[in-house]
Amino acid sequence: MTHQHRDEKRHLSLMGRIKNKFRYLDLWLLIPIIAIMIFGDAMVYTSSTNMAIGSASSFLIKQAVFGFMSLIIMLFIFTLKINWQSKFIIRTILGINIILLISLAYALLFGQVTSGAKGWIYIGSFGIQPVEYFKISMILYIAHRFSRKKPDKNGWFPKIKMQDLFIPFLGMMLVFLMPDFGGIVILLLIFLIVLMMAGVRMRSLLALMAGVLAIYIAIPFSLPLLEKLPFFHYQIARFEAYVNPWVAGDSGHQLINSYYAISNGGLFGRGLGNSIQKTGYLPEPNTDFIMAIVGEELGAITICIVLIVFAVIICRLVIMGIHAHRMQQRLVLYGIATYVVVQILINLGGVVGILPITGVTFPMVSYGGSSLLSWGITFGVALNIIGQIKYETELEEVD
Repeated sequence: MTHQHRDEKRHLSLMGRIKNKFRYLDLWLLIPIIAIMIFGDAMVYTSSTNMAIGSASSFLIKQAVFGFMSLIIMLFIFTLKINWQSKFIIRTILGINIILLISLAYALLFGQVTSGAKGWIYIGSFGIQPVEYFKISMILYIAHRFSRKKPDKNGWFPKIKMQDLFIPFLGMMLVFLMPDFGGIVILLLIFLIVLMMAGVRMRSLLALMAGVLAIYIAIPFSLPLLEKLPFFHYQIARFEAYVNPWVAGDSGHQLINSYYAISNGGLFGRGLGNSIQKTGYLPEPNTDFIMAIVGEELGAITICIVLIVFAVIICRLVIMGIHAHRMQQRLVLYGIATYVVVQILINLGGVVGILPITGVTFPMVSYGGSSLLSWGITFGVALNIIGQIKYETELEEVD
């Protein structure tokens, strides 16, 4: 057999494997993701029409390019044959977490301050936010560590060793010191919920909910104490705006104009492109507050439709987690579902004023290349694991 024939046979074999792999591509997850990305492109374009820097077309082109790259990354990760329990993959996950911890430390020490937090590393004109990538890497790490553990005799927490906590807690500490309150809340909730899914009973969930509620109630009363900490001034201003935006001065400006945007939109909106608040009244209309522009231009109905599409994504992750054959698969999918839910709730909570503004973006709709790429990796992992679950289920049915 000639080299040419061998190469052709190898190529056909590779194409056959890829074609067979795509039999297990989960369209219930992929199609809603693509729909949200396309919607995000449209909203980035319309919300950027009055930005002081760059034209709306330039924002759209960048968002579309990064969206396409994100989709390619997603499908590439899906096609990989990954044994998530192999020593090589476990060491790779550990190595990625260590690299991201170093990146977080570098961002804390030398990163550029954006919205009061030192969370960005710039390579030329492209900014990378390490915490966005640490979220999925931490999910993979804790899913592996806790998938092998069982609850203790009281049913509170699995037996935990210090090495189980070192990477998540060090990462959360670095994010807290930036300080990135949105990032720390997302990481903490992912960690606790994955921990509970690993075997903690209902009373632990109730204790967690009580703790979160206590923190929520304590926020207004803790502001005088926190104001004495020098590196929290910007975040404190946002908490003050959350308590009463009408007397918070400039710090309440964003929230008040977000109220106006949503109020102006009503149920059906003023029409695509007809926002008033994006014309200089609402800062960052294409990032943190893009859903306020969605509400103003397309109305509360469209916001509900977007949330329904995300509900499909979240439910699919949870359903496939329930059908998972291994605890590690289940914890990863539950962790990603938690990540999506918490990010949406924190962003929308800030937009409507029921939570402090934290700078958390709305998934795959807000403008941002680094964020889109991190979501591409996250959903690529989810698609890969769901593909494995489908394949293993098919084998069981054959047997």
